[in-house]
Amino acid sequence: MSTADAPQSRELIVGPDGSIPADQIAQLGLRPGAHLRVVAESGLGIGAARGSLAGALRERIDDAALDRFDAALAANRRERIAAAEQE
Repeated sequence: MSTADAPQSRELIVGPDGSIPADQIAQLGLRPGAHLRVVAESGLGIGAARGSLAGALRERIDDAALDRFDAALAANRRERIAAAEQE
């Protein structure tokens, strides 16, 4: 099953012994042998040390390079508009 085919998100409650009750799994239509992929909620487990990605690249992007990129985008937009107006 791909993520595009995934049913609407549902919560499963992990018991104190680390198990997930069979009736919860069955409600998802899963049968023995099904493969599951666990995705941690933000702030839990994987990546919890970072907390937020906001500003993570702030120090890694050169302001001059960003200005050149913005100028290139603006020039490309002007070219596309001019080409569309000539059609």
